[in-house]
Amino acid sequence: MSEFSREDILELGRKTPDFPIPSKEGITKLRNILASNTGGGTMENVGTKSYIEMITQWHHDRNLIEGSTDKDQFCKLMQEAGELSDSICKGKDVSDDIGDMIVVLINIAERNKLSISQCLSKAWDDIKDRKGKMVDGVFVKEADL
Repeated sequence: MSEFSREDILELGRKTPDFPIPSKEGITKLRNILASNTGGGTMENVGTKSYIEMITQWHHDRNLIEGSTDKDQFCKLMQEAGELSDSICKGKDVSDDIGDMIVVLINIAERNKLSISQCLSKAWDDIKDRKGKMVDGVFVKEADL
């Protein structure tokens, strides 16, 4: 068994209002993910891949893959974008808002049988050779100039 406590594992869902306790099987899966990707270390040693795996399991444990829709999750994403906008406008820390948006995007990717890596690879292929210029602080593609 890894050195991760139940509290370490539940940390990902603390901000969810009605946070249900994952099943024993779910906790075991999360512990194994953590142990295999951190060498039995602490949450501070968890890499991006481990977080994605834990968040994906979190979605499955709460029936947010089969029990929700892309449309529902897109609405949630827009809610989180509003919170990000609010934080930016008020000069507040945006790390939680960005993280919340990534959590929702992981849900949508999982529902569509895509990995975040596949999505990033596709996006990179789309932008890597893109030319353009900055206009009022926004990058405008050459084709749109």
